[in-house]
Amino acid sequence: MDKITTKKIPIYGADTEPSQGVSNEYKTSHFALRQPCLMYVSAVRNSGKSFSVSKLVTQAQKEKTFDRIYMITPTFLSNISYFGKLIDKTDVYEPTKDSIQHVIEQVEADRDEYEEYIRKKKLYDEFIRILKSGKDLTDEQIFIFEDLGFLDGSMQPPKWKYAFDRPPQSLLIMDDILSSPAILQSSGLTKVSTLNRHIASLNSPQQNRSACGLAVIIISQSYSMPQGISRTLRENVTHLLLFKNRQEKQLSKIREELGSAVDENKFMIAYNHATKEKYGNLMIDFNPRCPTLTFRKNLNELIIFPDDAAGCQCGK
Repeated sequence: MDKITTKKIPIYGADTEPSQGVSNEYKTSHFALRQPCLMYVSAVRNSGKSFSVSKLVTQAQKEKTFDRIYMITPTFLSNISYFGKLIDKTDVYEPTKDSIQHVIEQVEADRDEYEEYIRKKKLYDEFIRILKSGKDLTDEQIFIFEDLGFLDGSMQPPKWKYAFDRPPQSLLIMDDILSSPAILQSSGLTKVSTLNRHIASLNSPQQNRSACGLAVIIISQSYSMPQGISRTLRENVTHLLLFKNRQEKQLSKIREELGSAVDENKFMIAYNHATKEKYGNLMIDFNPRCPTLTFRKNLNELIIFPDDAAGCQCGK
């Protein structure tokens, strides 16, 4: 075969590159999962999937990743030892055709509160600047500042209700909802599985984000079933957490669907290594910061292939 030749042409150069957009990404540490994620957790009953998800969420909360965590499940009491300290009971919903939409509405309500807080904060800063300048307030300014309580002598700046001054960061966990109305009759599932990073859009970008976004973790006892999670959703996931699956048809489907995203041979090697022990699991990250973070055993052990190690540029 003849050697190829290359030639630069004078179009599509640097002058046509679009400006950098916002990422809508939550700040997380290097080895933590990028957020907001769309994660699918698949394992048979008593495999340890709820325990593993609670470890993920506990680590996220150590890093202050989420301001609020929601859960849709009919079995919260049976998992309260895992999630009771992480989730307020008022943010736990029974699975209904409206439950996902209720969560989205809560995220949007938090967005509205945050934008009102930003508006008040800007007005407060303007109020302080005017006072320091020695200028008189106009009648309109007096009306606005008095309505906001700035003229009552307290002189306290607006305070955001969560610990960190940032657009709200939220997580939704859905557990034991297969065949429930939350799956069968809800259009909200399609929305969170395709647009989760863009839920609750902001009127103007804040801190490199154009939306609050919503991280989503779906816990299921079966990778696929006629009345369960659709293939469209599965192909949109950013992370897949698998436990030992003894059904060859299910494992074959997993290999088939992962074929376009990860190397099948690597997957099988990593899967067999990670699940050979009881409760062992494999995490696949489809958008890792580094190739060496693609496969994990039991969440905290990286499975690194030689070519991925050679391509590592993170220096960790």
